[in-house]
Amino acid sequence: MLIPGNSVPALKIETIGGGNFDLEADKGENGTLVIQYRGLHCPICIRQMGEVEAALDDFAALGVEVIMLSTDSAERAAKTVEKAGTSKLRVGHGLPLTEARDGWGLHISKGREGTAEAPFFAEPGHFYIAPDRTLFFAWQQTTPFGRPAVSDISGGIKYALENKYPPRGTYTGPL
Repeated sequence: MLIPGNSVPALKIETIGGGNFDLEADKGENGTLVIQYRGLHCPICIRQMGEVEAALDDFAALGVEVIMLSTDSAERAAKTVEKAGTSKLRVGHGLPLTEARDGWGLHISKGREGTAEAPFFAEPGHFYIAPDRTLFFAWQQTTPFGRPAVSDISGGIKYALENKYPPRGTYTGPL
């Protein structure tokens, strides 16, 4: 389980358009926002991809690098980018399902027969990671619905940075 204030797993992943993303090296001055999307089959993911791209300048002003990624293949991820009409957003692909579940705590779904869903895919997750690669906050979901608004994410990061707000949910002792 990911615990705020603790290190997150290493993340090295191929991106659409060539090149790789490495969480250790490709971080902003104030950290990184990693958004796991479900895949090509998800219209909510495609809409969110456009919303995230529209907010890239806001995240850059906060000193936060942004990447969206999925367990989809390169081909499916490229089709997702095309459907979303994005061109500036970094989009990673091929996150291993075991890494998604065991490393990042994401929920895995089995694709429904007769649909465009991949045989297996990870459900959404949003992770704001501090520059030292520790988790600041996370949302992990079991469904595509009810995601945090991009403005809520950027607003929360801005508030935390301006007010030196600590990561919450760090207590793991006895209750």
